[in-house]
Amino acid sequence: MSKPALGAGNVDIELDGEKVTLRPSLQAAQSISRQSGGISGAVRSVGQYDFDTIVAVVTLGLGLTGNEAKEVPNRVYRTGLTDLIGPVSTYLTIIANGGRPMSGGEGTEDPQTGA
Repeated sequence: MSKPALGAGNVDIELDGEKVTLRPSLQAAQSISRQSGGISGAVRSVGQYDFDTIVAVVTLGLGLTGNEAKEVPNRVYRTGLTDLIGPVSTYLTIIANGGRPMSGGEGTEDPQTGA
């Protein structure tokens, strides 16, 4: 079994007009799981347009802390939840799969090289 390409689990989103990348990490997976009663709990909350859950996932996925993290709720609000639900759900699925996209097609391309 081959390892996925570097960055294969990254998910690009547009946040308040800026393209940013959610990067899977063990820290993000653990924090999201603890805050939401498991990754599946976070998926359910995102599907129910839970603002705080979406903000937490975006903040952790971007690896933000301090003042940058404090600005995320405003940026999420200005972006709109409907534009974030799809990519945030994809990100949650990826971190549930150890930081790798699900096998079988979409997301197998290396986003760094396009190959």
